[in-house]
Amino acid sequence: MHAYRLWFACASVTALAGALVACPTPRRGDEPRGATPAAAPADARVDDAAVTPHEATARDASPPDAARAQRDPDGNDDPTEAADATDATGATDRAARPLGEGALVQVGKPPLGWQRICDLRPFGGRLYLAHANQPLGSDGATITTYDPSDAARPFRLAFDWNRFGEPTKGGGGGQGFLRVHAIDGRLFVPDADPPYGGLGALDHGTEGYVFVSDARGAFAPARGPHKALPVRPAPGADGRAGAAVLPRAYHVLDVIKFRGLLYASTGAVPPTARAWAGPSPGALHVASPELDRFTYALGFPSPYPGGVWRLTYLVRFRDAVYAGLQDYDGKSPYDYVVLRPPAGRDLLEEGDARGARITELGAAFTLRWYADGGALYWIAGTRDGDVQLRRTTDGATWTELPLPAELGRPTDVKRFRGQLVVLGERGLATLGPNGDGPARVLTRVVEKKTPFAVDDVFCAAPLGVLGDVLYVGGQRGAVLYRFEEAAPDAGR
Repeated sequence: MHAYRLWFACASVTALAGALVACPTPRRGDEPRGATPAAAPADARVDDAAVTPHEATARDASPPDAARAQRDPDGNDDPTEAADATDATGATDRAARPLGEGALVQVGKPPLGWQRICDLRPFGGRLYLAHANQPLGSDGATITTYDPSDAARPFRLAFDWNRFGEPTKGGGGGQGFLRVHAIDGRLFVPDADPPYGGLGALDHGTEGYVFVSDARGAFAPARGPHKALPVRPAPGADGRAGAAVLPRAYHVLDVIKFRGLLYASTGAVPPTARAWAGPSPGALHVASPELDRFTYALGFPSPYPGGVWRLTYLVRFRDAVYAGLQDYDGKSPYDYVVLRPPAGRDLLEEGDARGARITELGAAFTLRWYADGGALYWIAGTRDGDVQLRRTTDGATWTELPLPAELGRPTDVKRFRGQLVVLGERGLATLGPNGDGPARVLTRVVEKKTPFAVDDVFCAAPLGVLGDVLYVGGQRGAVLYRFEEAAPDAGR
């Protein structure tokens, strides 16, 4: 099988000869019986003309309507990171001071951190870490916290979904937490691949979960016997922590709030189909007002062309939701999906999704979105194993941002002390306050095997900011790092 097919055919990939190559076989019926791959429908065809390497326009996705007032802020979390990214003393000159060169220093490894840190989220004065071992491929799913003010015990286990002692055939525990989001003053963690395709809470053949904290950031534990699901969550700022159920979901990859409603991105079973045997489009599920369940809202592609699809990572930008797209067979003509309801309707419905393509071959895999200062940044890999950082201000025209070759492939971008910082496989660099100007390398990884390698399409090394410190999540042994500037020269 060719490398570009392997990239999309499996949940995990490893770096081999400069290309991203996948390895494990599908799990628990990821390839539904009878769902044979088919050509894209006629209305999904796109122009195959070459795309300019450094600037491209999204094809097929409907453009933003400049006349419509934007309802939601850009991004995918509560607006807390901007405050957390400033200097704790409030000194604006320090917050805006250009970063100097420095080093990435090991902070430590949290308990049950497994192999990977997939996301970092500041909340309540602590940094929350989402963990996986081999996402969608092997058991390992925990949430831990890091509190730099706790010298005796800075790392703590916040939630464990490993279900030790349960049968491992088909997956005894969760197979990865890939995102942790702060929404409405609580934390939301999607279960990327639940035990056995779901524990039968609603008896729909398969189901997924979103774990919801309380306002303090505490999660409800699994219940005995057999480490069953936590209790159902309750809505509201003082609502009880618990696990919301998503009937008909194979995987749950991300969560976002849009126009007052909570959505989860999934690979799923349409309401008229049968699990494990019928259609498997990418989908969005919408949360009930009680927050106890998410129900199927829409699928993509529509009409369904066959094969296995997933909507992956989500972000709000210019009054629309942008969703990463995975086609299990690697034949998608699209790179991502734009979801925008018509004026006068808040609920996203079937038909609101439009595929967009900006790469030459399509079927790009989204590693990360980041909205900042009226721009959207997109890190995505293509069929040949290349990974690029791109930027748009209108949601349609993308510019490829050149990065130093020594940085390696990019994995995350985040604002820190007034500058945009890019994490690559082999170091950190700044882009300048507006994403312009030449990138300046801050630090380099000197080890032969970097802890930030892009070797899994679902889990790329993340950046996180807490107080006045920039943190980096490792992919080898789940080690947390922090960036430390070198001491200034004498007399400076």
